[in-house]
Amino acid sequence: MKKEAGILLAGGIGLLAALSFIGIKKILEKKQKRYNDYYGDYHRHHDRVDAEDEHGVEYFAMK
Repeated sequence: MKKEAGILLAGGIGLLAALSFIGIKKILEKKQKRYNDYYGDYHRHHDRVDAEDEHGVEYFAMK
């Protein structure tokens, strides 16, 4: 095998490996987004740090 053919072969294998890593990463990100969209709303009530920050409509009406 010539030197040029070996370089092209190694470059092709490297390109395929990089594209497969990018593809796997995109698939896993899509699954994570789908999971967050589906289950995220159920746990939104845990995100509130202080209930005092949200005064409600009555507070703004009196302001």
